[in-house]
Amino acid sequence: MAYVRFQADVLRRVGARIFSAVGAPAETARIVAGDLVTANLMGHDSHGMLRLPQYVRAVRQGGVDATARPRVVSVRGATALVSGDWAFGQLTGRAGMDEAVRLAGEHGVGMVAAVRCAHLGRLGEFVERAAADGCVGMVWLGGLNPIAVPYRGSRRALGTNPMAIGFPSAEADPVVLDFATTVVAAGKIAAARAAKRAVAPGRLVDPEGRPTTDPEALYHGGALLPFGEHKGYALSVMIDLLGQALTGADRPPAPTLERDETSDQRRSGALFCAVVVGAFRPANEAKSTARDILNRMRDVPPAPGFDRVLTPGQPEAITRRERSGAGIDLAESTWREIYETALAAGLPPRDLPEPVASPRAAE
Repeated sequence: MAYVRFQADVLRRVGARIFSAVGAPAETARIVAGDLVTANLMGHDSHGMLRLPQYVRAVRQGGVDATARPRVVSVRGATALVSGDWAFGQLTGRAGMDEAVRLAGEHGVGMVAAVRCAHLGRLGEFVERAAADGCVGMVWLGGLNPIAVPYRGSRRALGTNPMAIGFPSAEADPVVLDFATTVVAAGKIAAARAAKRAVAPGRLVDPEGRPTTDPEALYHGGALLPFGEHKGYALSVMIDLLGQALTGADRPPAPTLERDETSDQRRSGALFCAVVVGAFRPANEAKSTARDILNRMRDVPPAPGFDRVLTPGQPEAITRRERSGAGIDLAESTWREIYETALAAGLPPRDLPEPVASPRAAE
């Protein structure tokens, strides 16, 4: 599969214009497109521009209200409930974490439940926001879109149920953990499918529960596997409890839009947490200790086959610096779908950028 390359600002402009064309206010369009491109910059192509056609389809089918804004429903002490009201998930994620940070400023800690969530995008975006505001940020996202098998199971019963943690450091970049509780995120299977390449063994099973490396299997009744066998499975269950049972996202809402009762977005919920980094000791000491812990890891001699030890969030920071200069590669099939989505939204061909062949080797 061949690739084409674009500079980040070009993709931001194109994405914003497409979202505006399907009814999103200018600021909403800018935020959503910007977050998608940032995911590409960080190396998480599974949550980048690949998602744009999916989001546009969700708007057209009523799963996302392009004009909606999340709102704070209630506040009780250091906790709050936020309803996304089926706005773009990037807005809901920002609202949830920003309210958690605000509460942390008053109480030292803030916990926010978010319900009626559309796809939130890259969770790392939100914990990075918390870290920039001097807080440790955490997100647990549970959903009722079964796409993964439980350990020892043969049928879908869990979502990818991702989590993220961001910790401020004395360094420029925060320490960031951001991963699904499946071996890989579903979006990475979508990226492999778009690039027409096999996935590594140990990620997927087919509809009969047999191991497979064909990404198409996921779209024909197959399922993802939990990472770490029983450990990843148990963590996934706990995230479902935090994102569903605790938040109340499992209760079917009274929608204002027409949508399928079985929609994977219908009961999606998340729990956001922010803890002031200076809650238990001076903030500068906590950040300096964080840097010392990172350096202790990086000073470990690399194992055979590796050039150095990296710490959580460091690969993304490195990739962002590289792609900010060199540009972002998209599979030709991904760009073709974005291009067709733009035309269907009413953008004239002359307003769309010409793709540049990428030097990236075809896969």
